Amino acid sequence: MNRIAKTLGSGIVLALALPGAAMAQAAPQTAPADPARLAVAQKVVARLVPQGIYLRMMRDAFPQMMDGVIAQMSGLTAADLGEKDESGKTLEQIAAEKDPAFRERMTIMTRVMGEEMGKVMDKLEPRVRTALGKAFARRFTLQQLGDLDAFFATPSGAAFAKDYLLTFMDPEMMQEMSASAPEMVRAMPAIMKRVEKETAHLPPPPKPETDAAEPATETEQ
Repeated sequence: MNRIAKTLGSGIVLALALPGAAMAQAAPQTAPADPARLAVAQKVVARLVPQGIYLRMMRDAFPQMMDGVIAQMSGLTAADLGEKDESGKTLEQIAAEKDPAFRERMTIMTRVMGEEMGKVMDKLEPRVRTALGKAFARRFTLQQLGDLDAFFATPSGAAFAKDYLLTFMDPEMMQEMSASAPEMVRAMPAIMKRVEKETAHLPPPPKPETDAAEPATETEQ
């Protein structure tokens, strides 16, 4: 059951790889952006990341996407994960034997995750805009930023910018994301074997700390 939870958890992590979700990673310090370029870049980013976009993505589309990912991954077998198994049962069949409410539980979990993560991303959204504005100001010239700003000011540009991030949650993208998750999970055993091989010269990692010993019972005292 732990393997199933970890496998499905991997699918959730993969699905969370949305544009802007990597902002928590540490980044090297860069020189301050040119004020003129930064001013235009901020206007461009404000159109590409409109207020409330991440809340809408996580609350409205994330549960559907995750349901698709879980459905695809639930069809995997232990053999797909590089383990010996003669039963041929899928992860969902194994999970359902231990927990008949497995599928409903997962559906509720993805809905709650979408709602709660939407609140978190909504708070982080201004920081995403700030960071992306600085990145645009560093990456693009003032002429390029002006061209982008002019394009996004047109009806076609405004329509594109407004829904650009939402297209990552469209049915076509969600279907492809769901289909690719099992392939990535199947690749993990080989990846981990390579990691093990290339870290063989290192000391073994520390073992997880065990929970503190439980207090003795009255009969043991």
